[in-house]
Amino acid sequence: MNIEEVLSILSSHSIFIIFVIMFLESLNLSCIPSTILLPTIGIFITINNLNFFNVFLLTISASILGNIIFYLIAYKFGSKIYDYLYNKFPKLQKAFNKTMEVSQKYGNKACLIGRFIPPVRSFISLIAGIFKIKFKEFFLYSSIGIFIWDLILILIGYLIPISY
Repeated sequence: MNIEEVLSILSSHSIFIIFVIMFLESLNLSCIPSTILLPTIGIFITINNLNFFNVFLLTISASILGNIIFYLIAYKFGSKIYDYLYNKFPKLQKAFNKTMEVSQKYGNKACLIGRFIPPVRSFISLIAGIFKIKFKEFFLYSSIGIFIWDLILILIGYLIPISY
């Protein structure tokens, strides 16, 4: 899927789809990485003259909500999920190992730092739930990381000069 296809989907379904896509992305269920989604959303804001701040708040709200749900599921069932994914999908093992390494190195702050490391960002909520990181700390560090990540990537798309 390329940027033009994503823009076409966004145009036909507007703001609601942005929330749903970002929510699913935070649960690792969108099949489109945030490094493509967020700049595309920035472009979409520009093309459609949408309010940057409102769409930005929508994306971080969806991302935070999805990460909270992922964390809570992992808190309850994390070891089983981790073992299943680790054994069933060998290609994920490298990403899981890197996430575990970052978590062990940085502790609770891995919820912030991990948001900026591509293989780690996908599984940091899972690992935080498995390690039973306090919800308050998970929420704080994850929210800061999501805020920064979403802002930077949306701005990249928003500031790119596009002529249609």
